[in-house]
Amino acid sequence: VGEVSRWGSRRDEVDALLPAADRALAWIEEYGDKDGDGYVEYARTSDRGLQNQGWKDSWDSMRFMDGSLALTPIAPCEVQGYVYAALIARSHIATESGDRELARSLRARAAELKRRFNEDFWVDAPDGGYFAIGLDREKRRIDGVGSNMGHCLWTGIVDVDKAELVQRRLMSSEMFTGWGVRTLASTMAAYNPMSYHNGSVWPHDNALLAAGLMRYGFTEQAQLLATSLLAAAIQLHTSCGWA
Repeated sequence: VGEVSRWGSRRDEVDALLPAADRALAWIEEYGDKDGDGYVEYARTSDRGLQNQGWKDSWDSMRFMDGSLALTPIAPCEVQGYVYAALIARSHIATESGDRELARSLRARAAELKRRFNEDFWVDAPDGGYFAIGLDREKRRIDGVGSNMGHCLWTGIVDVDKAELVQRRLMSSEMFTGWGVRTLASTMAAYNPMSYHNGSVWPHDNALLAAGLMRYGFTEQAQLLATSLLAAAIQLHTSCGWA
C-alpha cells in the first residue's frame, strides 16, 4: 500500500486498502509480538504445521554458525525490517492526508525499532560484522551468516555505518556464487548447496538483495548481482533447450 501511495495517482486504491493495512499494523502490536520485547516472533501452537514461519520456512533453515538448530519463538531479522518499512510507509500516507500526529507517532515507532534492531541483531566479527538471521527463544543472536540480512537493506532498517559491512558479506566469496547470493554462507556448518534454504540460490531473494544494495548506493554490486542472475537464467534456458 505504501509503494502504491509513493507512486502517486492511486488515491482511491490506497484509501480502499488502508483499513486492512491498519488492521495489519494492529495485529503486529497485539499478536505478532507475544512477549512484548518489541520484535515480531513466530512459534507454532501445536505439533503440526510449519516449524519455521519466515520466508525460509523449511524445518532446518534457522541455524547457528555451528549448525545447531534455533528453538522457537524466533524473531527473524528480515521480518523486523518488514515492520519498519510498514511503519515508514504508513507514516508517509498519514503525512499526505494531513494527519501529522499519526505520522509523527509512526515515525517515532520506526526510529525506536531501527535503533534497537541495529544493537540487538548485530554480530561483531573479526572480519567485519553482520546481522544475525534472528533471535531465538532466549534472545540469543542466531549467528548463521544468511541472505536474510539483504532484506534488511531493502527495507531501510540498516544503519548507514553498517551497510558497507553487510554488502561486503553478501558479495563475499562465501556468499556470492557468481550467479547469485547463497541463502547460507559456504563457511557455515549446515551449508549444503543442494538444500532448500541452507546454501541454495533463490532468484526472488536475490532480487530483494539487489534492490537493497541499490537503496544504499552500492550500484556496482547491485548490477553485478542482477546481471549474474540473468546470465544464470540464459544458461539454464540454453542447457535445458527451453523454447
